[in-house]
Amino acid sequence: MPHEEPSKPLDTDFASGERASDEELRSEIRLCVENPIIALLLETVESHALVLNEHRQILAVNASARKDLDLEGPELFQGLRPGELLHCAHAFEGPHGCGTGSSCRHCGAVLSILAAQENHVVAEGECTLEVRQDDAQAFKDFRVRVVPFVFSGRELLLVVLSDVSDLRQKEKLDRLFLHDLMNTLQGLHGWTELLQTPTGSDVAVAAQRILDLSDHLTREVFNQHLLVRAEQGDLKVEWGMVEVASVLMEVRQGLQHHPSMHHRTLTVQPCPTQLRVECDARILHRILFNMAVNALEAVREGGEVSIWVESDSQGIGFVVHNDGMIPESVAEQIFHYAFSTKAHNGRGLGTYGMKLLGEKVLGGQVGFTSSEEAGTHFYLRLPLQRKSA
Repeated sequence: MPHEEPSKPLDTDFASGERASDEELRSEIRLCVENPIIALLLETVESHALVLNEHRQILAVNASARKDLDLEGPELFQGLRPGELLHCAHAFEGPHGCGTGSSCRHCGAVLSILAAQENHVVAEGECTLEVRQDDAQAFKDFRVRVVPFVFSGRELLLVVLSDVSDLRQKEKLDRLFLHDLMNTLQGLHGWTELLQTPTGSDVAVAAQRILDLSDHLTREVFNQHLLVRAEQGDLKVEWGMVEVASVLMEVRQGLQHHPSMHHRTLTVQPCPTQLRVECDARILHRILFNMAVNALEAVREGGEVSIWVESDSQGIGFVVHNDGMIPESVAEQIFHYAFSTKAHNGRGLGTYGMKLLGEKVLGGQVGFTSSEEAGTHFYLRLPLQRKSA
């Protein structure tokens, strides 16, 4: 059946949603598969290489992509778009698949493809992909290079995706750790200098600040250890029945002298002293501490952050609330380790670390809701006992 162009473009939240008809797609695939030049072009690329048509649909892939993505037959990739092939969590949020959702506005792969098509030049970028497959979640970083070319009168695209996840992850982890480490050491140095020429009350103030900064330094080194081990999948979890009220008290005490508490209020609502949950107390403390710090930093001076617990027969939920609302553009990327709302690169690891530790390590669920009326609620939900227990 001949392909009929729609009278008007399909509704979409970003890129075009049109696709080739089945007949056109078969013709384009045959063109790529049977031509030795395109075959040679694909196989000279060590990274994942895809040939796309003008509708961003995959016509052919190279051996590297077939092997790494376990593509045993062409029916597993032909006609798909890149995000659909790579199991992007946002690929089907739009009305017409990959590239048509609101989240796609921030995707480096889609932006590079559109730039190459519009300007008819090689376009490069980077893409952080949230991958969901078999109930598992991961983030992948790709360096993207898009080369437009015309073959047999058709406008095609060669898309090369180089997985740089390990490199980018290490850079972000190191940047976060070294930035906080340097700030803390500078603080220690400054207060130690003050002790060289002390006056009356300066000694007590300096001693308290040095103690606070030392505690912070110890905590950051421990946090770095947790994240690295969790990413590598070899974090040793110390399971045990943990008193919820005790963990909340430790979080409140740990924040007493934290900079985020300056002219802000933290309210920890009472919970039953007998309430317990099976988890690792260190990791639970780390997650809740991070949630509280993020919430405190999100409110203006004079603002308030509340923490409380909700429990039922199935599990327990820890909730951290502030009155602010997260903008939609930020909410869409909040758990990406590449994303940051702070001035310094790498600070997005706070929310990423919460999700990684809460879900991958503790087996719970980490998320948030945000609206102008209700404010923002970050939550961690845990089963009362491990499912494997």
